[in-house]
Amino acid sequence: MPLLKRITRLFGDGGDSADGSATGREAVGRKSVGPSHVCQSCGKEYFENPSMNIRTCGNCGGVKVERV
Repeated sequence: MPLLKRITRLFGDGGDSADGSATGREAVGRKSVGPSHVCQSCGKEYFENPSMNIRTCGNCGGVKVERV
C-alpha cells in the first residue's frame, strides 16, 4: 500500500469540520440518523459506529461519553 494512502487512512483526509462531523464522506452501513454517542458532561453528539467505544470527549475532555 502506498505511503500516502496509509497516512490518509490513519489520520483522515482533512475533511472533518470544526464540530467533529465528517463532510463529504458517507458512513458505510449506518442505519440510524441520530447520534450514536453523547457526552454527558457537555452534550456533544458523536455520529460514529455504534459499536465503537469512545473513551473521552474531544470537546471537553470528559470521560462520560455514553452510547445512545
